[in-house]
Amino acid sequence: MIFILIFQFFSIFPQEKIDMSISSINKFYRDSIIALPNCNAITRTNFKNFFQHKKILPEFDNRADIIIGDTPGETLSITGYFYNAGNIFVINDGVLRLKNADFNLDGNIYILNQGKFLADSSYLKFLQDYIYQYGITLIDSAEFILTNSNTRYNGSPFGFSADEFSRVIIQNTTNFDWTTAMLSGRTNAYLNNVGITGEWLFADNCFARFNRVDNFLSWYFFPESSIVNIKFPDGAMVNGFFIDSTLGNIQGIGYHVEIDSSTNCMWAAIPLEGSDVNVDSSLLRVTGLLLGGDDSLMISGLVNGLYYEDYTLPLVDRNYHLTNTTVQTWNIYPFDTVYLELYGSIFGELCAYGNSYVYIHNAFCDGTGGHLESSDNAFLITVSSSISADIISKGHSICIIGYCAMPWGNIWCTGNSIMMLVNSSFPIEPVPSDTSLVFVLSLTGPNNGNTNDTIPIMGSAWIDRGPYQPLDFGYYQVFYRAEDDTNWLPASDTCIDEVKYDTLCYWNTDGLNPGNYIIRLVLKDNAGDSVDCLKLITLYETGIFSSDGNVFSSLKITPNPFSDFIKIEGVDFNEDSKFYFKIYDINGRMVLENKSVNNVLDTRNLTKGVYFVRIDLDNEKIIKKL
Repeated sequence: MIFILIFQFFSIFPQEKIDMSISSINKFYRDSIIALPNCNAITRTNFKNFFQHKKILPEFDNRADIIIGDTPGETLSITGYFYNAGNIFVINDGVLRLKNADFNLDGNIYILNQGKFLADSSYLKFLQDYIYQYGITLIDSAEFILTNSNTRYNGSPFGFSADEFSRVIIQNTTNFDWTTAMLSGRTNAYLNNVGITGEWLFADNCFARFNRVDNFLSWYFFPESSIVNIKFPDGAMVNGFFIDSTLGNIQGIGYHVEIDSSTNCMWAAIPLEGSDVNVDSSLLRVTGLLLGGDDSLMISGLVNGLYYEDYTLPLVDRNYHLTNTTVQTWNIYPFDTVYLELYGSIFGELCAYGNSYVYIHNAFCDGTGGHLESSDNAFLITVSSSISADIISKGHSICIIGYCAMPWGNIWCTGNSIMMLVNSSFPIEPVPSDTSLVFVLSLTGPNNGNTNDTIPIMGSAWIDRGPYQPLDFGYYQVFYRAEDDTNWLPASDTCIDEVKYDTLCYWNTDGLNPGNYIIRLVLKDNAGDSVDCLKLITLYETGIFSSDGNVFSSLKITPNPFSDFIKIEGVDFNEDSKFYFKIYDINGRMVLENKSVNNVLDTRNLTKGVYFVRIDLDNEKIIKKL
């Protein structure tokens, strides 16, 4: 048994390509960010192994990996507690045998050649930090047998793939987290009495038999030249279902799949280029669209949950016809060098692979099909959209989220990828790993201000990096110009401290004319690589909205910080005064206001955070930070 180390190299920042992309999304600087309702994700799919060469091994790991089988006849037997921080390779005729084991792995398992994985009466736990971090891969004539056992994947979906002449047997087993499995080549798979079976994808000439399984989503690749006319059965209880080319209504598929005595089954169709697929009177959990080649495509009008009485997908390279069928989720998978523009749609998942370039705008990823992903060398831009799903960047990809609302979901940046969150709201800070890099920049407020004033410009400017990435935060600077001008002027000096949801600078508007102004935030790393974002601010003439005048010279706001209430003191007003005050959050949204002429406001329902209070007395106004 030996140990190996695999190293990752750093990627080059593609400044010109990023500048062009940022320029294309900054045209949305006038738009308000509106979050659409959250939908609960049901299934997450990972097609990574479908696009990779069959024998590619992992490109990144900083730890020692275990190899079993480099010595002929080698077997590693495990009972009781076992933990390993690294991948396990079972090669040649090596065997990994588990019996009554508490197996904990912070890594992948690769079974190659005639290698075998044999586990009985064991508990398998894969210690993932994010979705599809790890998986099990079988190629050649590998064998995987799991019986009388349980699995957990640390709450995240987990990948499983078997190719060529592999053999898979899973019996009397419960998975407590979601599995995404890909069967291709001439793989044989037999599953019996399995709980939370997950989703299984069938391609090439594989053979699969499922008996007494539950919570099972089956995906069917319909390849080039296939002709399919199919009606899927009710999935609540499935008996005696099978699909292959011996059926009169099916031509051109090489796989055979059987499902019997199984419950809570769901169906998914993947019509590939050159296929002719007709689905009738069915409930499709997912339709997956794989879009490859070097085409330039524009897609709109996909809407999750629609019933299609008579619909043909508007793609000329395949015929996909639905009659009296409901598609719960549309999932999209660009790859190769395809250019895809997706807009005006509600979709469940999009994963960009290969060297694809994807531009999403005015759309909603509702998470019912999984997540949003950039991988390999893909370039993914999502702008002026709402996202209720996890986001992950992998490989050497670039993922830009601009002017978007994300009310739900995690954000992970892995491998050599670069993530940019531009003028977007999200619930949890992104988590970078490996040599990845995350740029976060936003201009959140205010929406308006006064001439001849000093205005706090609110927002964020920070860079997070993976533990092996040498680049880090450099500095940021804020600029401004009139909306009808082209000359940028500095609103701040260069600032060497990161800012998270706070004041970026104070903009002096002395001598400026009333009107619309564009604020520009430029964020740079310590190598000079840069990203920028814009925001519109309207300046009003002093006298209509005046700055700190004598009327507020004795102003006090107590307590500050506040808890249950705030009280305005030091301002003279009476019942005839036009006196009111409002509280705004960091995004410029009003969250509270007084309803009568009084100087006390109940703040018990406000969550902790940064707020501003605007006080108006007759023709005078002041804004203070709480």
